Amino acid sequence: MFLLIDIGNTRIKWQYRDEKNVISSNSVLVENFMDIDLTEIKSLKKVIVSNVNHSVVLDKVKENLSHFDSLIIEVTSESNEYLINDYTDQSTLGVDRWLTAMGAWKIYGKDLIVINAGTAITIDLIQIDQKRKAHFSGGMILPGIAISLGILNNSTNLIDTEIGQSQYPSLNTKDAVTTGILTSIQGAVNLVCKKLPSDLPILLTGGDADLIYKQSEEDWKSRIKLEDNLIFEGLMFYGATQIS
Repeated sequence: MFLLIDIGNTRIKWQYRDEKNVISSNSVLVENFMDIDLTEIKSLKKVIVSNVNHSVVLDKVKENLSHFDSLIIEVTSESNEYLINDYTDQSTLGVDRWLTAMGAWKIYGKDLIVINAGTAITIDLIQIDQKRKAHFSGGMILPGIAISLGILNNSTNLIDTEIGQSQYPSLNTKDAVTTGILTSIQGAVNLVCKKLPSDLPILLTGGDADLIYKQSEEDWKSRIKLEDNLIFEGLMFYGATQIS
């Protein structure tokens, strides 16, 4: 049995699973990490952990796992035999982006764009070279929806910065803010798409993926495929590449 843990900027998520099926899954806000309850887990072979947060959060998770006699694997973003990291300094690539790319590569095995809509929004490219080697070819990072709302709320006199409807022209502040944020995300993706082949698949994943997809224009939706849990696919794939 395997325990996959994704420690993000906002939430800690985990899956308890075997090689084929998810047995259980859950999540908590990072500030509530003291409440992590893993009592339902009875046996473990490997724990694979991705962490983009402070080390104290990872230390607490490890403390909660100390009673298990199992191998704990901390993910790094170094190149491996399946995916080459083209970053100038591989250690500076967030492991969440790396694992999402690995999960996408495991499922599709071809050139594609991966959008991860979380606290930040990343738009990354996976490419296959002439020797059939897969590369994480880099990408871009944008403020996520919550960050964008927070910036507007803290820097202006806006009172209502909840998500509304994306429509132009908008006739109220909530919708105007929503339209601006979502249009900026779509604009960034469109800019990337103009530089790449028009038939390149685009995967959309992450906590805000559904929101972005549902509020998008129909012609934009036609190129997008929603993929839940790509990071967990990457965690499982990464764990399988490590020593037993």
